[in-house]
Amino acid sequence: MDELNEIAEVEQQVETLETEVKKFADGLPYWAKYVCSEILSGNELTEDKYETAFSFLLEELNLKEKGVRPELSILYNPNASDDFKEHIIFNSLSNIQGVNALAENQTIELTENLTIIYGSNGAGKSGYVRLLKNVFYSKDREPILENIHIENGHKPIKAYFQFTTDEGALQLKYPDDVGNGVFNQFAVFDGEIGRRHLRNRNDFKFRPAGLRLFNEFNVALEKLNNRLFSEIQTKNIANPFADDDIFQGESEIKTFLSSLSHNSNLDDLKKHLPFTDEEKKRKAEIEKKYDDLKISLSQKDKALKELRNIKTQLAARKKNLETINLWFTQNQLNTVSNSISDCKTKKETAQKEGIEKFKSDKIKNIGSPEWKQFIETAEKFALTQKEDGVEYPEIGDSCLLCQQSINEDAPKNLIASYWAYIKSVAEQEAKTAKENIDKTKKGYEDLDLNQFTDTDTLTAWLNEKYEADLTLLKQGLEKQKTLTQKIVANINSKDSKAEIEYQLDLTILEKIETEIDKGIKAFEEDEQNKVLAELLKQKTYLTHKEKLALRFTDIETLHKNLIWVNKANKFNKQGYKTQSTNTEKRLSKQYFNADYIKSFNDECEKLEGKFGIEIDARSSDAQSNRQLFLKGKDPSSILSEGEQKVIALADFFAETNITTINKGVVFDDPVTSLDEERKKVIAKRICELSQSKQVLVFTHDLVFVSALINYATDFQILNRCHSIENIEEPGKIYIDNTPSHEAKYKTSSEARKYIKLAKDTEPEIREAFIKSGFAALRSSYEAFVIFELFCGAVKRFDDRVSIDSLKGLHIEDSLVKEIMDNFKLCCRYMEGHIHSDKYLAAKPQLKHLQEEANRFDTMRPKLDKQKKENGKK
Repeated sequence: MDELNEIAEVEQQVETLETEVKKFADGLPYWAKYVCSEILSGNELTEDKYETAFSFLLEELNLKEKGVRPELSILYNPNASDDFKEHIIFNSLSNIQGVNALAENQTIELTENLTIIYGSNGAGKSGYVRLLKNVFYSKDREPILENIHIENGHKPIKAYFQFTTDEGALQLKYPDDVGNGVFNQFAVFDGEIGRRHLRNRNDFKFRPAGLRLFNEFNVALEKLNNRLFSEIQTKNIANPFADDDIFQGESEIKTFLSSLSHNSNLDDLKKHLPFTDEEKKRKAEIEKKYDDLKISLSQKDKALKELRNIKTQLAARKKNLETINLWFTQNQLNTVSNSISDCKTKKETAQKEGIEKFKSDKIKNIGSPEWKQFIETAEKFALTQKEDGVEYPEIGDSCLLCQQSINEDAPKNLIASYWAYIKSVAEQEAKTAKENIDKTKKGYEDLDLNQFTDTDTLTAWLNEKYEADLTLLKQGLEKQKTLTQKIVANINSKDSKAEIEYQLDLTILEKIETEIDKGIKAFEEDEQNKVLAELLKQKTYLTHKEKLALRFTDIETLHKNLIWVNKANKFNKQGYKTQSTNTEKRLSKQYFNADYIKSFNDECEKLEGKFGIEIDARSSDAQSNRQLFLKGKDPSSILSEGEQKVIALADFFAETNITTINKGVVFDDPVTSLDEERKKVIAKRICELSQSKQVLVFTHDLVFVSALINYATDFQILNRCHSIENIEEPGKIYIDNTPSHEAKYKTSSEARKYIKLAKDTEPEIREAFIKSGFAALRSSYEAFVIFELFCGAVKRFDDRVSIDSLKGLHIEDSLVKEIMDNFKLCCRYMEGHIHSDKYLAAKPQLKHLQEEANRFDTMRPKLDKQKKENGKK
């Protein structure tokens, strides 16, 4: 009954998580719900799906007419992600090439439970581990080194991974398939990763799809927001009617246009229309009166004229600098970066969608800019060959190049497909993106950053009266000039990195303007000036009214864009992001973090590592993470190196335990710096883990190897132990050959198995069996020394010494020398060739292995004979 209650409780927990996730998604607007439905179904958010989501977003903001919306249902798949397999076995790693410290054409065969790779330091284990850390999930991916002993001629790095799934055999290649989700179902642990488990705040890699939703939703949210921002930038142009370039001077019309916004009522502007012929005549009369009066006042104080002239120039120059500053805001620089990325993406899409079907061995450089230009020009010329909308070519038309008659459908269809290609959506989008980025580039290239020339009147005046301020402005323009060069270079090289903004400090000019106004005010008196000002006011209004009649359509377009931008700016990205992040925090704490904490404490118990570790599990930016503490401090600063390793292992075990995604783990020397008792504890835990996950262990520790094999035998777990050696070059693998199998090497039977295999196989693979036979024979000599020569008094992996066994101990120098000579010969044969003068550069033959096996079989009789002779003495 308790077991049934426990199952029901677990099912209720999963159902509750599913309900919470669905509740979050169902409570979102349609565009966001669409994004969530794709993520939870395990589908990739392609560009087409982002485009669909963006279209729904525009509808939500009333920026686009609402179309047909399919009914959405949230399908919760707790394991939806990438290419994950529910059942998968890693069978072998083979065909490794181009990796430093690894011999080529080696194969590691694995069992579905436990596989051990034993080798001394320098044997090549690190090369395999470095490769696996780059292929499988690892918190410490380090670069794969090429052969450091050669300067050139490096082979490309590659490796083959063989798996078995419910669908059958699956072969993945590195680096071709590096993005396949299967690789993320296996995790690697080594010393450096262990330190990161202790010192850093670590994200959870393996989580249910329901919790992964929130982080992926935030990523999609950011991308949609960037797309919307780009659209805003295309419409958020500066108001050209607010400055003096078009509407010079001040009037009621100018005031309205200067403050034009989405809230403005254009009916208030229409009151000033139309501009009649009578007003045109009156404008000419006022202009004459103004000019006459102005001439009479022209002899006024020269200083006043100069100040007003300088003020005008200063205001214009300030406007120029304000405009220049707009090109170097962070928003503008981010827009340039996004435009470069957009151009590159759409160009690649156009090439991918359009060019493949035209590839031919007969014509070179299909898809090149020259090829595209040729097609576009030909299409334009073809339009001149027909009238009344008839499209060229038809059957019977002449070829534009060879003038031969087109009498078959094939050439006609080919030409038609050319026309379709240059009109394709992808090509047009790529063309538009290119035009936009070229337009942006030209804008930067056309910027006039030489605003203060030596011959300029304003420059001379500023240099005389405000030299320090002028110097600062010039220096700022030089910095913007350098930034311009970087931006143009980025566009040319299609580098989408965003530069850092730089703005001129225009408060300098505002201070100078204030001083000029004070000077002008001192000159402004006199009734004639008041009359002149009134005439100017009337003249300006009528001029503005005339221009308004000419520009009203442009003003209406600007007003519509301002309304669009205002609606778009109501999109509250941060609000959705906060809601997503807070929901993830709550659900992770309730359904995920607690499972991790329980699993971690259980692992500490099993590894005998109850050191009082505290866990701070939390979420940030919709991603669960945790950090370990001991009395509020970094455990690595308090615990011994061995204790640190135990805690790091517990953390690693806990993370992989609480997920159904992880199917296998790889360990690289997990017991370094541990005592023998601790090694046995960890060996036992790894063997327990291998009953439910596939485990691969690399180690140089023979005691640890022995403990692993002993526990695997006790648990009746399928296991294999291979050796790795540095013989002429590191990384050579010897299958099922390691000193840890000493008992089965008491005779030459293992070597003779390879003799039989070598006899029965083809010559091209016979050599591998012969080498393995010599490796087995070498292990037999090791076992002979332990069990026969030393009577088993000291076994390599036994804590006890058998004193009673010493009574059978008898060693003769002649036999020892013979054993040493034979052992060395086996080692040389393992290298693949014989070093003796007689067999110089010759490869070992089957007869050599047979001879050495026979020689080994004489060792025990010789030892027995010496023991008997010694007993008679």
